[in-house]
Amino acid sequence: MIAASELVGLAGGAVAWEAVDALARPRRGILGGSRAAILGRLAVFLLLSAAWLGLFGRFWFALTASLVTLAILVAISNAKQRSLYEPLVFSDFAFLGPILRHPSLFYIERREGLALLGAVAVLLAVIAGWVWIEPRAIPWPAQLALLGGEAALLGLAAFALPWPAALTFADATDPRGGIRRFGLAASLPTAWLRWCAEGRRPLPASPPPEVAAGIDAVVVIQSESFMDLRRVGVATDLPNFDRLRPRALAQGLLEVPCFGAYTLRPEVTVMTGLTVAQQSFDGLHPYLRPGRYTPASLPAALRGQGWRTVFLHPYDETFFRRRRAIPALGFDSFLSQRDLPDAERCGYYISDAAAAGVIEAQLRAARADKVPLCLVCVTMEAHDPYRPGRLPDEDDPLRQYLHHIGHADAMLARLAAQFDADADRVLLVFYGDHAPVLPAVDPERERRTEFMILECGRGAARKGAAGAEPVQWRPETINAFIRSWIAGG
Repeated sequence: MIAASELVGLAGGAVAWEAVDALARPRRGILGGSRAAILGRLAVFLLLSAAWLGLFGRFWFALTASLVTLAILVAISNAKQRSLYEPLVFSDFAFLGPILRHPSLFYIERREGLALLGAVAVLLAVIAGWVWIEPRAIPWPAQLALLGGEAALLGLAAFALPWPAALTFADATDPRGGIRRFGLAASLPTAWLRWCAEGRRPLPASPPPEVAAGIDAVVVIQSESFMDLRRVGVATDLPNFDRLRPRALAQGLLEVPCFGAYTLRPEVTVMTGLTVAQQSFDGLHPYLRPGRYTPASLPAALRGQGWRTVFLHPYDETFFRRRRAIPALGFDSFLSQRDLPDAERCGYYISDAAAAGVIEAQLRAARADKVPLCLVCVTMEAHDPYRPGRLPDEDDPLRQYLHHIGHADAMLARLAAQFDADADRVLLVFYGDHAPVLPAVDPERERRTEFMILECGRGAARKGAAGAEPVQWRPETINAFIRSWIAGG
């Protein structure tokens, strides 16, 4: 039997749960959203409280632990919202390992890390003390039964129920809107359930591309944080980008599905041509299930037609689970920083100049072997954090960023000149993966990046032409353009 005091505690806990969840940004009012969303948040509260009760057998501890859990998630979500213009999503829990291996990428330095360790130690001490003081509310058999029932319910929900879109409280294409309409407590678990259900259906496949004769290579450069800050009022020196505009087959602005992070989202969209809506919840972290993207992958299709496919990312190959994802997308080889032990660095990471040298060597090898090359390069030089000590005699974050972007501009010019001199026909695709996290860039006003597509080589059809008018594309449009070009369009 539940005591009257415990019923009052549950009611008070439900009210407190709603109030804490309403603090998640973008804000919503208490009891905001539909009736179904309110009931959904209440159900998550009861289920989480039951889980804590099953683990520790203490009623008041379970109630408090549930509220503290939500408060921690809300705090993390709001911090992420401030820096990356996106709240916490279910796939972010996959970053627990990378955070431990690469804390600086997540702005966790030694001082912050020690503070976090101290907070965890205090929290564990509080848990131990509370569990020792509060008497058990249910016996061990009841705890085991409660945990077993929750596990069975979770398994049924994740692996058996279809979870149609109309019955969930999350939005894969608009996580911010999902928080505003449904709340964090409802959005997080139901987004994961939708992701589980969608895994039982394949993603759209793409037909094999037609390939014209006489093509040496398609080289795609996803340039870290490349953005022309002149659009937001910051003087930016990109002489090569400006000089190459008149000969571009296409150039303009790219609407990328992220801000300041999540490099893999535009990366996989360019390679597969799948829209954000088509990817649905997989698109929040495409490399959790990379095999689902294989039927749509252009590199995989080109590999099947005899092309050499190379992926170059001068960083840790395990980050974003790329070591497993890149082969699934159809690449013969994956070159990471492990393969470039002596490469030049600029700032914290391997330089764009060093990456350009690797690309040139790969094209020479492919031409010597008489095979066309599909190479995708994801650069690292301009990756944040921008902070004192990154560059000698330059501690200002904005000027550090501009220094690195100048090197990306030089990389573009170097590759275009090299391909013009040493190849017959090469399609060179260059674009920024996302806008940088800098005070000068307001994601509410501008999140687009720049892109440019050049045809290079001695046989380039439009070399020296008047150039293309600026356009606004999405990453999947680049995939369609590549397919059209290699077919002779």
